[in-house]
Amino acid sequence: MDSIDFQTTFDTDEYIFNEGDPGNCAYIIDSGMVEVALDKDGRKLVVATLTKGEILGEMAIIDRLPRSASARAVVPTEVTAIPLDYVSQKIEQSDPTVRMFLRLAMARYRDLNSRLGQVFEGLSLGQGDASSDACESTMELKNVVSQFAEMQKRIDSAVTKSTPAEVGSLFGEETLEITKLLVTEEKLLKAAMTKKEFRLHYQPIVDLANNRIVGCEALVRWNHPSGEQLLPSRFINQVEDSGLIIDLGYWIAEEACSFQSRLFNDFQHDLFVAINLSGKQFEDQFLIPSLADIMDRTGARREQIKFEITESLLIDNPELATQSLHQLKETGAKLAIDDFGTGYSSFSYLHRFPFDTLKIDRVFVSAMSRSEKSNRIVKSLVNLSHDLGMDVVAEGIETEQEAQLMRNFKAALGQGFYFSRPVNETEFVKLLRQSKIELAG
Repeated sequence: MDSIDFQTTFDTDEYIFNEGDPGNCAYIIDSGMVEVALDKDGRKLVVATLTKGEILGEMAIIDRLPRSASARAVVPTEVTAIPLDYVSQKIEQSDPTVRMFLRLAMARYRDLNSRLGQVFEGLSLGQGDASSDACESTMELKNVVSQFAEMQKRIDSAVTKSTPAEVGSLFGEETLEITKLLVTEEKLLKAAMTKKEFRLHYQPIVDLANNRIVGCEALVRWNHPSGEQLLPSRFINQVEDSGLIIDLGYWIAEEACSFQSRLFNDFQHDLFVAINLSGKQFEDQFLIPSLADIMDRTGARREQIKFEITESLLIDNPELATQSLHQLKETGAKLAIDDFGTGYSSFSYLHRFPFDTLKIDRVFVSAMSRSEKSNRIVKSLVNLSHDLGMDVVAEGIETEQEAQLMRNFKAALGQGFYFSRPVNETEFVKLLRQSKIELAG
């Protein structure tokens, strides 16, 4: 019965899965006991008895073959299910050589398991017989068991680096708990799209000359089932790793473009809205035409939509970045390079790619008052951007001193808690109705 929830209790003698079933899940035993057995011509051969902290059903989801044994709860047993799609995704994201060795190990593991069962069957049929056949079966049993143990030892040593706390344990309690947490969170993330638990907040971007709002950055929030509102730093990596970033990215783009359209049509404010794009989204071949369609369907003014790109895309796949960013630029939207200077930034990016805006990372902005070197770096970036015809947004401004330094450097735009934290749409509209933004300082 593989169609279970992530955390489920099985009653005594209830089967978790049967031999021959398709493998849709692996299981971590949270409590109780599970008997794993083979059916040999109507005779049950118990191959393992598993308890808390052990895993079962992993073979079928790695090599995608039917279940080679049945699993029965000996006593009331709680398990956490790890679904096939979750494991398959992690395997496909791994190094090709690792995938090859993993599948080879599983094939050999199954072969040894099959031979072990055949030997046990031969011994059973030959009980009480002192013939040479029985002796040969005994020797074969020793040989297969030795190979079986050696393979397990080699697999364990290849994938496990035991800590002192994990000695004597195959996986370690911490590893199991992390796995259960990741599986559960991914399930909740998938459900969050359906349940509409994601929200957009908008952080104002102001004209430093007069502190008037000229645009904003759309930032996603997750209203977690626990009741806590989570920032992207708490979930965005898992969203990217799981592939959910494609659907979530389109939802963010549609919401943000709709917001820009409403600002223009309902409030007569022609402000730009900045939308973050992940490097993972550019792996979707339909990204550019889909974004163009979203801008058209929502009525957003293309020249007032600004897509922000991080350095990771430029570094990891410069060829894809070159093609995609020029195509995106041709839609009429604007482009910004985000967090410039925090990674392996190269000035070549600024002339190789068609950026309209450079966003100076808060790390440099916050260090200006303490470090003359940071001060000079920021001033040089602003001057270079002006020479290249680019706008500059100083991120992370938290004090009047930082704002004034950026004004002195002739930076046009600023963003940060000094002006406003990210707020929901209703609060953002209230800010727009002010003659100029009320400063936190």
